[in-house]
Amino acid sequence: MATPQRIGRIQWGDLLIGPGTGYHVQALSGVDDLPDVRSADTAKSDAHGDYTGPDYVGPRVVQLSLNLMADTPDELRQMILDLRRATQPGRAPADFQLLDWGISVSGKVRKRSIPYDAEYLWRSGTAAIEWYCADPYLYGLDQQAVSTVAYSPSAGRTYPRTYPMSYGATGSSGTVDAVNNGDSPAYPVLRLDGPVANPSIEQPDTGALLALDATLTTGDYLLIDTRSRAVLLQGTTPRRNWIRGGSTWPLLMPGSNQLTYRGSALPGAPGQSSLLTVTWRDTSL
Repeated sequence: MATPQRIGRIQWGDLLIGPGTGYHVQALSGVDDLPDVRSADTAKSDAHGDYTGPDYVGPRVVQLSLNLMADTPDELRQMILDLRRATQPGRAPADFQLLDWGISVSGKVRKRSIPYDAEYLWRSGTAAIEWYCADPYLYGLDQQAVSTVAYSPSAGRTYPRTYPMSYGATGSSGTVDAVNNGDSPAYPVLRLDGPVANPSIEQPDTGALLALDATLTTGDYLLIDTRSRAVLLQGTTPRRNWIRGGSTWPLLMPGSNQLTYRGSALPGAPGQSSLLTVTWRDTSL
């Protein structure tokens, strides 16, 4: 479905702005704009031009101008108080959500202006709010997820031998397709549920291979955040040392991304499959 040009509804905490409210959007900047670029260019000392390096963007600044419309002066005053209460300074970023555009950005309020104009301030007013977004990415509102069981070679016989003999389960395919509908690479979160030994996640299109020297038993799980590079057993205990040297971290490029999950079955649990769950949000700049 196409995204409408009209901004529509904006959600900031408990405050709803846009159609159906008394807060009417007059102008919005900083969402479709590219944040300021930090370049690594240096001038050539013996020739025309520069040596150019990679470009990175700085923080995003979102500015919102509002018209406030009320039926009575008292109602207008209450709208101003509600707006003031909703736009207090915060210790941590929160989601600024454009509901009808299906995107959000994480930021903190840094500026607020609600001027008083005695000539017009009976049932209408204006306001301007500015958000500082240290993380410049725009994220899809919905978290995406795909999962697969691990491809595992046969586990083999179990010892000591008992009759009738028990043999491991046959191998199974473990491939998923993760689609990033944004315009920039997305950082997935990987959850590995045991039982499995020495699991690995491969991204054939980019050559990325994340391998772990680890054993997860039934009931164990490992969370891997590819952005912060956190590796947490049971979601809390750091296990970054389990990442095998030479590993590369997968990134979900715009479009389709194939990921392959492999691991060895544990002796005594050949019929129990390990599960990989990949979660991400569509990402753009």
